[in-house]
Amino acid sequence: MFKKTIFKTIFKYAIPNVISMWIFTLYTMIDGVFISRFVGSTALAGVNLALPLINFIFSISIMIGVGSSTLIAIKFGENKYDEGNRIFTLATFLNLFLGIFISAMILFNIDRVINILGANKSQEVYKYVKEYLTIIVFFSVFYMSGYAFEIYIKIDGKPSYPAICVLVGGFTNLILDYVFVVIFHYGVTGAAIATGISQVISCTMLFLYIVLKAKYIKFKKLIKISFDKIAKIFKTGFSEFLTEISSGILILIYNLVILKKIGVLGVSIFGTVSYITSFITMTMIGFSQGIQPVISYNLGKKNHKNLKDILKISIIFLGILGIFCFFFISLFSEYIGKIFFREQDIILYVKIVLRIYSLSYVVVGINIFISAYFTAIKKVIYSALITFPRGILFNSILLLILPNIFGNKVIWMVSFLSEVLTIFICIYLLKKIKREGILSWYEKKKFKRKCSFKSSSSSISNL
Repeated sequence: MFKKTIFKTIFKYAIPNVISMWIFTLYTMIDGVFISRFVGSTALAGVNLALPLINFIFSISIMIGVGSSTLIAIKFGENKYDEGNRIFTLATFLNLFLGIFISAMILFNIDRVINILGANKSQEVYKYVKEYLTIIVFFSVFYMSGYAFEIYIKIDGKPSYPAICVLVGGFTNLILDYVFVVIFHYGVTGAAIATGISQVISCTMLFLYIVLKAKYIKFKKLIKISFDKIAKIFKTGFSEFLTEISSGILILIYNLVILKKIGVLGVSIFGTVSYITSFITMTMIGFSQGIQPVISYNLGKKNHKNLKDILKISIIFLGILGIFCFFFISLFSEYIGKIFFREQDIILYVKIVLRIYSLSYVVVGINIFISAYFTAIKKVIYSALITFPRGILFNSILLLILPNIFGNKVIWMVSFLSEVLTIFICIYLLKKIKREGILSWYEKKKFKRKCSFKSSSSSISNL
């Protein structure tokens, strides 16, 4: 595992994960395009109101998947394969149990859940939220398990296979969306069914690989459920849970503020912005989570030089990528609006909003990666100190205060301001771990070797 140079290894593991995240994001984005063009903007607003709940379900999967995979990779780095595989087995059953439990809780309380999401029965948008959620929640187990399986297969040394599985699921979703929404006119319900079936297909492909082809990842018989290991999984993956759930809470807060300040049309516009932002953010998350097993493996091997190189290379790459994303989205903002809407006034509105909102893309990747890096080196509290303010605290405060002072336009600037504030926290924490000796360990070792070499040379010269 990880025998190539660290630069090649980073992109070997990051790129397939980024592709998987793109296709994963395209599941909901494709739904959004078909719904907005063939059902209407109110239906799109309904799906966007449902997104925070879907995000919550996905964040549980990320916590279990990232938390367990980090522990597994460390155990594999220490050549403790049986112990690592027991963690894998436990995490898989945990995902299965929570998927069923969460689905049941949502379905039994569906009306209350929709009210929390911001819709009520007197609004036309309510029926669209209910139609979408009632179907999509049935597939939660596949949604959660599939993502975790992707990470486990990467640890097994096959980072490209999960991307193939998700790609198959993406094409299936595209075809079924056309069939159910355009041909059969099933509307929001059809889009949800299409997404659910595609998740079943990709999850099944991933599961079959683990059972039939995996070299290192194997199911092990569990004599008893270890609640200590479950706690470790949750603790290790908690910051990534916060990163993802923060996105959902952020969307929820935006939805509630926009509904009050602008109305249902504003939620439709924000829905489009959310799809584009999710695509950019998931690129950054995909890169960060894709190389987390590499970071954890090198931590287990105590290869501190590689740990420092990974940090430096990733920050530079994600900074350049963020600048590119900002200019690209700003340049093609009008064309993006045309993909989702037909009305010219709404397209122009999307153009204005995207050009403001896309400023946040410049630094978002750096913030996400540094948080993921801290998780991978088992600095979970540091990671949480980034994710909580970035996702919930700064955005909530700014959204509640700034629109009342500067008007509704500043709503679209809040995300950028939040990311800028977060970057200062990242800088402070990086300096802190350097003072603690984590990043400077290699330099100290190198310095000692130089001193040893010099003393040897002087001894030789004295002879």
